[in-house]
Amino acid sequence: MYKDYTVRIVFDKGLASEYICPHVFAVSDPKEGMKATIIQGTRGDGSIVIPGGKKSQEITVKGRLWDEDGYADITALINEMRAKITTNLATFTMEHWDSTISGGGAWVTDWAYSVRRIAEIDFPESLRTDIQDYELHFLVVAY
Repeated sequence: MYKDYTVRIVFDKGLASEYICPHVFAVSDPKEGMKATIIQGTRGDGSIVIPGGKKSQEITVKGRLWDEDGYADITALINEMRAKITTNLATFTMEHWDSTISGGGAWVTDWAYSVRRIAEIDFPESLRTDIQDYELHFLVVAY
């Protein structure tokens, strides 16, 4: 059975600077892995694996800023995003709304990570009309 969920990405959840990323259409979930050196045998079928710690994890978020009122309003949305999504350590949370929870529904956390933004916020379009794509890049510091 198909259930309809609303998903949101929240930067600095619960703080005064909390920011909900608008109109997100792509999120790369962090993938755990290890940095390992693998030495493959030349005369046998086996390999030697030398563990090397954990691999860095990154999160990329793509979305759109949307305002039908034009240039001034989309510029205000861009400035708000730049001001609130800083390079400081922050909590990054992915949640979904579950209407089946008693009391009218609630936000359920799928994952939450401590992150640091590692690149400038990318606004690839040069015209700030009613729609402006954006892309955010974060490094997972702790989970």
